[in-house]
Amino acid sequence: MDKPYMVHVEGVMPKFEEWLKDRGGVAVWENLNLSNPGAGLMFTPANDKDGRPSGKPHWSVGLLEVCKSITDFKFIKAMKEVKRFRVAVRHGSQGLSLKLTDHSTAKLHKALDKVKDETGQEAVYRFDYDTQEAVIELPVWA
Repeated sequence: MDKPYMVHVEGVMPKFEEWLKDRGGVAVWENLNLSNPGAGLMFTPANDKDGRPSGKPHWSVGLLEVCKSITDFKFIKAMKEVKRFRVAVRHGSQGLSLKLTDHSTAKLHKALDKVKDETGQEAVYRFDYDTQEAVIELPVWA
């Protein structure tokens, strides 16, 4: 993994600064779960409140390193909407969940690829359940 590590949660920079000052740094945990390869990194304080090294936050991660400087991280300031479109859903096989239809899944992946080609950045998506739309967003970095 290359530095700076991208932190994709808004508003957490003060917490990282606190951990660097009072908790021995920021532990960076890499995803080792082959069933979920896109899970990304996890971050915790390096030490617990008693000064002992923090344990793994989840079974599926391994310690990458402990960072001692805020410059080792790049923080999201906000997410900017770049595209929105209606998607079709169907019931999952158990009937309890909703899933995108195959056509809507292909449409979503095509839109994500197009944004990446145009901007050079990885876009993310979320669903607006009130309007049944996929919302494509790009990070605005601090």
